[in-house]
This record gives sequence, structure tokens and C-alpha cells, in this order.
Amino acid sequence: MMRFHRAAVLRKIFLGSMVLVLGMACYVCGYPPTALAGNEKTVALVMKALTNPFFSKMEQGAKAFAQQEQIPLEVFGLERETDVERQISIVENLISRGYGAIVIAPADSKALVPVCKKALQAKIAVINIDNPLHRETMAQFGVSTPFVGPDNRAGAAKIGEYLKHKLGGRGRVILIEGIRGVENAELRKAGFTEAVTRGSAVKIVASESAHWHTDEALSLTIRLLEQYGPVDAIFCANDKMALGALQAIDISGLGGKVLLSGYDNIEAVRREMENGRVHATLEQHPELMGAFGVELAARAMNGEHIVQLISTPVDLVTHETFTKRVALSISNTRNPFFAALLRQAEKAAGLNGMMLTVHDARNDDAQQLSDLMTILNDSVDALIINPTNTETVGPGIELANQKGIPVVTVDRKAAEGRVICHIESDNVRGGRLAAKVLARYLGGRGKVIELEGIPGTSATQERGVGFNGALREYPDIKVVARVVAYFDRRKAAGVMRHLLQEYPKIDGVFAHNDNMILGTLDALGASIAGTAPVLVGFDGIREAQRALREGRLTATIVQKPEKMGALAVESLARLYRGEKLAPRILVDLEVAER
Repeated sequence: MMRFHRAAVLRKIFLGSMVLVLGMACYVCGYPPTALAGNEKTVALVMKALTNPFFSKMEQGAKAFAQQEQIPLEVFGLERETDVERQISIVENLISRGYGAIVIAPADSKALVPVCKKALQAKIAVINIDNPLHRETMAQFGVSTPFVGPDNRAGAAKIGEYLKHKLGGRGRVILIEGIRGVENAELRKAGFTEAVTRGSAVKIVASESAHWHTDEALSLTIRLLEQYGPVDAIFCANDKMALGALQAIDISGLGGKVLLSGYDNIEAVRREMENGRVHATLEQHPELMGAFGVELAARAMNGEHIVQLISTPVDLVTHETFTKRVALSISNTRNPFFAALLRQAEKAAGLNGMMLTVHDARNDDAQQLSDLMTILNDSVDALIINPTNTETVGPGIELANQKGIPVVTVDRKAAEGRVICHIESDNVRGGRLAAKVLARYLGGRGKVIELEGIPGTSATQERGVGFNGALREYPDIKVVARVVAYFDRRKAAGVMRHLLQEYPKIDGVFAHNDNMILGTLDALGASIAGTAPVLVGFDGIREAQRALREGRLTATIVQKPEKMGALAVESLARLYRGEKLAPRILVDLEVAER
């Protein structure tokens, strides 16, 4: 064994020497060396200034995804975002070393195009993230790369609208730009300028570049404040520059007199927002850019078809929401649907600096009402309720109304009390969709069972109304049993075992949620291949999606609980900013089939 080990080491040394000799010979002859083996399955993430917390988040997202999917990943970056030549040099080196893919956040939208073309010609996949490469320059060089990133124009427009609203449509503003000619800097400048001046008397008195740097923004802002006198607001195209502008405001003796906004949502700016010294920023989720960029790179290396555009979200974050105390009363966190709703509500609350407390009623009406009384006896600023029962939650909401505490309901309605906003899917439409997909698979005839949810909840009532109303179009489909299973998997399994004894040749089942359709699968057992009834659920939870892929489930009506949870919190954020809310927000539905 020792002799084998030594021989292997000697072979490696010999082969390494040969590669070095051949490489030197190639340089002597005027040809580039052959790419070194071993990197062809590695993804290189090339970012801008690694000292910027924004890119730290991007790196974390990329590394987390790469580790989860076991994708080899290496990370490279710059000291300063203006060091374009250094970034070009990094990419040149990666090409010579034969990396499989390069995920790049370009320091310059035009200057990086030629070297990206060189990488593509070397059969290296290139994924553009964060800052889009310049479209006309890419066309000139015949280059096309997928892009993962935000709509910078739309993001900056959100800040423009916010400042315009805060200024009452009138005032003097300074704009501190990023690097001129760089695509995301130009888009942010355009989006902000259009939004803040549209339909208003707001005037941008100065617009100059600080090249994304804190120190440059400090000196530039001092000079502009001296030149133009006190202004009403300053928008900086990234948070690093906003921190420099904040120092300039303090030095100029204007603390508390100027609305200040950044862009990126870095931690240092969030601390200043909590103190009310910075008023707004924009979260563009760099962790998603990093993760999606690595995902597309891995797929491209494997020869898979990849999409050309993934838009990451842009979320306005403002100081008004920081330290707000919000309570969420949720019907049942053991249900995967509501667990998903809760997870996203917690993320949205964290993003907006809110302190969220959660109370789980575990499908107990009395417990939820008791929780609401406890919550309302404490000091809370707002209340989000996912009712266990449409009727019984009313007294809790009415007490919140008396105390002047705003209430948002999510997924299920409340019959009594005033709510500022209700967020839900169109459950009647979802029930109709379920009936139509069931009828299509049955060919318009058959015997079916309907498993109902918790009596008294709006979801149960409305899904049943939609389903049975649509079935009237199919007179040869008969609902032979309609049984309550309380949205519970175990109860649904027990109910179905009993029903299958009475109706052994059932043709289809519609359950008001996926938990109950999974319970139906439990009751049917593993011996249903080829003879299975048509099974349609409602929610689109992860386990139901897996059952679809395995062919055990026919279809499910996909809700978006994550979106509901986020919207519930975002509605309160908009309320605190002084925006007008729609009384009802509908979250779209989809049909997922096997």
C-alpha cells in the first residue's frame, strides 16, 4: 500500500511538471497555455467591493446554496468598486484556469463585456448578476448572458415616491449618484428622478457622483450643502454613500432637518433608521442574487436549458416601522400551510424592523379568543389575525377597534369588527378550479367525495360554494358524500377509511386542503397504482407537490401562503407610512397537476 501511495504521488509530480513545461512551451510559441484541469466544474463568483456589506450578503447566499447542492464555489472581489481593471484581470485569470462558470456582478457595465465574451468563447458559462451589462455594448460584441437581479429603476422609484409623499410634493433635493455610465447607477438615477418630480413641485438642485464610496459622499455632500444651502431631502444611490451624507449633514448642523435615503439596506443604515437619522432604504435581496446566480451557473455547466432573466424583489424599508410591536394570532402552526405563512411573516417583520410576537391557537376557537384578550392587554401597535373561526373571532377584533389598534386578517375572514385590510386567495374561484380539473380527469362522469374543512371558517364555506356551484355544469358527476374532516390529515384518513367501506368504487375526491387529501392517500394505501381515484387538494404545500411529482396525487389548487404572510406585514408598513390601503388584497391561485 505504501509503494502504491508513493507511486501515485510521483505520477502527480511528474504530470504537474509536464503541465508546467508544456505551458511554458506554449508561451514561447505564442499560444496561451491549455486550461488547467480540475476547475471545469467549479463556479467562480466575481463581485465588486468585498468590504461592502451588500456583497457580503451576496456571498453568503451563494455559499449557502452551493453548500446545500454540493457545488464547488470560489469567491473573488475588489477593494474598491472603481477598480474595473482589477476585475477584468480576475476574469482573465479565471479563463486561463478553465473554470466551468463565472457569476459576475460587473464593476462597469460596458468595460466587462469584452472579457465576458472571451469567457463565453472559451466555453465558460457566464451569469450576470446585480448590475446588468450594457445592452447596446453586448449587441455590439455579439454577447448574450442570463441576468439575475432587481429592477433598479423600479426600486429607486419607490424611494422617490416615498420622499415625494413625505415632502408633501414640494421641496429641494440633492441626488448623490453611483458611478456614471454603470447600468444600475443610471437606472437608479432615472427611476428616482422620474418618481420624485412627476406631478410635484419637487426640484433636484444638484446631482453628482460619489462613485459608491462613503468618503467621497462625505466631502461631496458638504460641498453641495455649502453651494446650495439647506435642502429638504438627499437620496444616495447606495447605503455606503448615505452614511457619508449623514456625516455631512451632522457636520453642517442639519441633523433632523433633512430627509435622507440610501439604497441596499445594510446593517449600519438600519441602525440609523432605528434612531430616525436615516429615513428610507431599499432591500434588493443580494443573497437571492448570489443563490440564483450559482444555481443558473450549475445548470449551464450541466448543459441544461436556463432562463435568461430572474427578477429579484425590491422592498422599500422606512424608519416608521422600526420597533413597532405587532402580534400575530395564527390558527394552527402545525399545518404546513400556516407554518409557511408564519415563516414569511417573520421575515417581513424582520426586514421592516418590527417586533413580532406569535400566538398559536391550535385550531381552538376559545384559545384564540383568550390569546387576543392577552395580546390586547399588553402594549401592541398592531394585530394580524388568521381566524380559527369566522364568527367567534369577532369580539377580539371589536376590542382591538375600541383600543384603536389596527387589525389585518389573513387567509380567513372575520364576520364582525373592522379590519383595515383582508388578505386572501379567491376561495370561491379556487373551488371552481378544483371542480373543473376533477371533471376533466373524470371525463364528466363519476361518483366523488368532498372532504370539508373546519365548519364556520370562510375558507370552508367559500371553497364548498365554488366547487359545488361549478359541478352543476356536470350533471353526471354525483357527490355521494360530503364529510367534515377539519383540515386535519389524521381525521381525513379515518373518515376516508370509513367511507371507502361504504363506497369501495369511488371515482374522485376533492379535499378543501392538502392535509386532508394527503390523509386520503394514507387511507388508500400503496396499492392504488392504475386504479386510483382522481384526487384533488387545495393549498399546494410541499408534500402535496411531491405527491404530484410521484403521480400519487392528481392536482392541487396552489395558494401562496408565503405571499400572504409577507403582505399582511407589508400592509401594516404601508399604513405606518401614511399610505392608503385597499380593503381586500387577493393573492393569485394556480392549478398544479401531475
